[in-house]
Amino acid sequence: MEALIADSWLKVENAMGQRPQLTGDVYAMRAQYKALADQANAARDLSPNITVEDKTITSQLTVRTYTPTLDQEGSSPLPVGLYFHGGGLCCGDLDSEDTFCREVAERLPCIIVSVGYRLAPEFRVPAQVDDAMEAWDWAYNNATYLNGDQTRYFTIGQSAGGTIALAVVRRLVFLGREREVRGIAAIVPFAVHPEAVPARYVDRYRAFEEFGDGPVNTKQAMSLFYGWWHNSLH
Repeated sequence: MEALIADSWLKVENAMGQRPQLTGDVYAMRAQYKALADQANAARDLSPNITVEDKTITSQLTVRTYTPTLDQEGSSPLPVGLYFHGGGLCCGDLDSEDTFCREVAERLPCIIVSVGYRLAPEFRVPAQVDDAMEAWDWAYNNATYLNGDQTRYFTIGQSAGGTIALAVVRRLVFLGREREVRGIAAIVPFAVHPEAVPARYVDRYRAFEEFGDGPVNTKQAMSLFYGWWHNSLH
């Protein structure tokens, strides 16, 4: 497996003296995930060209907006991306990928609406997608407030967040609202359970085994996540 891992990451592991992996129960994993996210965020400089604001949508849902400053981009409406953080649907929060959201908002440029969805196992699947849809509706219906271009809305997320990005668009399609979304940026999502891979794709579905003992997420951690999605701590 070492040959499949980038040299730059192996150097990080050598500097740390170990390969960081999520282990233990959900509470231990959350603490480990937060520590890794904090370390990654601290290594990046915060751009002064982004305005950040938290908005409470419901008693259980908060979003964080990232908007390029007007003096940089002018007043023209910008694309809007609904962002969903990673963490196996069990870890992470609005802070986990804060610097990444800032970077995307500035470089595209676009407005990013990061979604603080509820986590399993306290809230079983599909609560996370329900929250994502609630955030989508809020952001889409408030395009004028956000200075967003309603013809250029997209979903974006990493890992579990990429899965939510796909699920939101799937739900929009089923609701006959596919015209609301212009694109999807699903970054390393998990789109199929390892026990539900169609037979014709089994020979291509290799990462679950090949990276079973890889950095951060592992086969064991993913197996626990899958169980916790259905409100089981065992």
